Amino acid sequence: MDDMLRDLNEALLKELECPVCMQYMVPPIKFCTNGHNICSKCKESIQCCPTCRASFSEIRIVTLENIVRRQKYPCANRQNGCLELFAIEHIAEHHAVCAYAKMKCPFNVIETCFWNGFKNDLKGHAIVAHRIFNEPTFVSFSLESAVVILSHFGELFTHYKKKTDGRYYCAVQLIGTSSQASKYKCEFTLRAANGIEQMSKTLFVQGYSEDWETIFNSENCLKLDEDTVKPFVVDNKLNLTVTLSTV
Repeated sequence: MDDMLRDLNEALLKELECPVCMQYMVPPIKFCTNGHNICSKCKESIQCCPTCRASFSEIRIVTLENIVRRQKYPCANRQNGCLELFAIEHIAEHHAVCAYAKMKCPFNVIETCFWNGFKNDLKGHAIVAHRIFNEPTFVSFSLESAVVILSHFGELFTHYKKKTDGRYYCAVQLIGTSSQASKYKCEFTLRAANGIEQMSKTLFVQGYSEDWETIFNSENCLKLDEDTVKPFVVDNKLNLTVTLSTV
């Protein structure tokens, strides 16, 4: 019985592959007039059905879309050893942090780094090629854009401070999913040279599937004008303390 169910599941998954990009289709699923399906993303880039060359219909088959929502999908890194299964709305986030997938070095946002490896090897790479902090609190001194990798709570975090058009943007990501990131918060504190004046803001840590531009365009980051920052610059260094803690 188990073999029969597994074969049935594999056959269904095969039918849910888009014939163009070979990725699993998510609602809304589009069809041609002969009933062949295609994912909505690929439909936008082609004029006719890749299977039979017929025109596309605007009709949606709700039953199939409901099946898609209930189906569990294997990780794209299954051949590399990942045996996890996910609902379609969660699999993209998993792919961003899967231990069996290759990832780029987080320092790529400010400098060229050709490292491309597994999440489990990132800490070793950061120690050799960059810098890594092993404490939950550090001071971000640079007046320019900067990246810091932190290792704490048994996890890896990335802090990115971006300076652009006279503004500073700061946030922290967990190299993990959004649900895992929601267990952590980060406090940003600016302190003046007189030791009295200070500003602080506490935010949730973000998941790794969110790109930095999306985070910086949202309310999930620290945003400061250059004029606001000036009183907190001491000896040409920004006195910005970042502290990680659990929620």
